[in-house]
Amino acid sequence: MTNARNTKQKQIILSILKEADRPMSINEIYVQVIISLPKIAKSTIYRNIDILLEQNLIDKYHLNDNEIFYRIKENRNEHKHFVICDGCKKVFDLPTCPIHDLENAMEEEGFIIKDHQIQISGICKTCAQKQ
Repeated sequence: MTNARNTKQKQIILSILKEADRPMSINEIYVQVIISLPKIAKSTIYRNIDILLEQNLIDKYHLNDNEIFYRIKENRNEHKHFVICDGCKKVFDLPTCPIHDLENAMEEEGFIIKDHQIQISGICKTCAQKQ
C-alpha cells in the first residue's frame, strides 16, 4: 500500500526533481537534500523514492551503463526517452516516443506491454564543434 503522507522529506525530494533539468541519481538527490535536512539517512531517500514511484509521481530510468536515475513527471501519463552526449554527459529529451506505434500494434496482437526504455548516446552539437 502506498504511503500517502505528505512528509517534509518527500516534498524536498519532489522539489529537487522538479527543479532539475535532467534525471538525477540517488547520490545527486542526496547531496541536494542534506542541504535542507543534514541528518537525513540515504535509506530515507530510497524509501521516499519508492513511495513516489508507487504514486506514479516520478519515473525511473536506467542510464549511463544501467545506473538508475529519477525524474519527476509533469503528469501521470507522461512518458520520456533520452539522448545522452558522450562528451559532456548532457541529457536531451526525445520529443516523442518512437516505440508508441509499435507498442500499440503489439497490444492489438494480445501482447501485454509492461514497460520499455530507449537510450541513445552520441555527441551533441556543442561537443561535435569542439572536436
